[in-house]
This record gives sequence, structure tokens and C-alpha cells, in this order.
Amino acid sequence: MNFDALDVQHLHAQTFQTIDLFLLKSIWSDVLPLGSYRVIDYGVLDMELAKPQLLQLRWIDLTLPFGIYSNEQLVFLYDPYHRKLHTEKVVPIELATHDVLFLDFILAHSGTFHDPDSYSLKMEHAYGLSPYSQWKELGLPKVKAPAAFIADLFIALGVTSFQVVLSKNKLLSHLESWAKRTGSDHTIESSGKWTWSKTYKVSCDVSRQPVQAVHQLESLLEHYEEWEGFRFLIPTETGIVSLFIGGDLTEGYGFGVFQYEHNGEVVSNEI
Repeated sequence: MNFDALDVQHLHAQTFQTIDLFLLKSIWSDVLPLGSYRVIDYGVLDMELAKPQLLQLRWIDLTLPFGIYSNEQLVFLYDPYHRKLHTEKVVPIELATHDVLFLDFILAHSGTFHDPDSYSLKMEHAYGLSPYSQWKELGLPKVKAPAAFIADLFIALGVTSFQVVLSKNKLLSHLESWAKRTGSDHTIESSGKWTWSKTYKVSCDVSRQPVQAVHQLESLLEHYEEWEGFRFLIPTETGIVSLFIGGDLTEGYGFGVFQYEHNGEVVSNEI
């Protein structure tokens, strides 16, 4: 089941700024009648629960969307990317209206990164990141169109630039062509003594690009299946948070990883 193929037109939508499991269970208690429900996060979670069991949940990944179904009909959807609840009945509880940055909301609910194959060490070496970094993981749902989904996620998070280290190949040429065509400020630095062993570090500013251009960029990366290893940069008041994308989003095994310094100050090695 793909998150980006859901139909929520039959449900009421309500926007929130921040939310937690305690408040969600209060909402379920009010809007869901007694019965058996299927709970799915459009990734790996898929289970049948009675309402009392649902109200006793002690943890759920709030960086992932999740839907609640009754008789195969969607009756509740939690959408963290647009910060919306979709319910059959209007939510009777007043949700927080004070402004909370989407990045802060997602970071607050991100979990510890389990670091398969020493991924963090590879990224530290590739981009000169601090060895004292904090790495936090957010789940990503199963989607039919990863490029469109990730482009929308980047816009919501406030990604302004990216970096990638490549060998000389077609993707390098196409990235350079895309940057020139869209007028994006970019640099390409080479390292390595011999032509066959050279690598190229591409740095590109996308902060002034329209949504369409960002979608074109993500479609290009999807075509070459080159998500992993790209560093997407998000500026904050104290520095830069890096976002890396990995896994297979079309199979429901995608993930995002945030990197910033362990002491609470984000890494400031900007482009």
C-alpha cells in the first residue's frame, strides 16, 4: 500500500503544529467506535488491533505516516509531512496552534540511527563532517513516486543546497547540465592524481529554484538510483543540519538520516 496513492477526500482534515502519542490516543478514544482495526505505517508496520489495544500503544514512530482502517476503509490518517489529521469525525480536541518549525517537529520524534555498514563514517570521510556528530533517523513510507515525494519533503524541511561526491559519469554531466539550465550556483571540485581515480565534489544551491526545478532534480536522481551519498543541507539559526536519504522507498524500506553536532550545535561547514 503506497502512502502517496491514498484517497482522503471522504475524511475531515485538521492541521496541527505538534502532536504526541498521548494526544493521538485521546483523539482515537473520541472519534473511533469500539471495533477491530488495521494499523499500517505504509512501511513495515501492519497489524490488527482492537480499540482497547490501540489505546494501550506505548510507542509509535511519529516521523512516519500511519493509517487506521475499519473493514478495509480508511477512517484515520496521520500525515506528519503536511502535519494533518484526517478523520471521519471532526476532531473535538483543540490542537496546538503556536508555530513549530517542521524540522524541529521531525527531529524531536526521530530515533537513533542504527548505522548499517558504518554509513556515518563514510559520510564523515566524504564531506569532512565532525566525528562528534549526532545521527538521527526518520522513517520514510512506501510510495509510488519517490522523486515527487522527496521533492515535497525537501521543500517542507527547507533544504537549500546539496553536495555529492561522484566519479566522472553520466549523472555528473546531467547534474552540471541541470544546474546550468536552471541557473543554480554550483561548483565542481576534483581530487585524485590520475584520471581513472579522480572524484568530483558537486556543490549546488537550490534555494532560489521553483518547485518544478526541484522535482526535475529529484527525478534525475531517481532515474540514476543515486539517492544514497547525497548530502542535502538545511540551514538553521545555529548552523547546518544535513539530511541523507537511503533505502528503497518503492518497497517501503526507505529512511532519512539527519546529522548535526552532538553537543546540540549543528555542523556549520556550509557550501
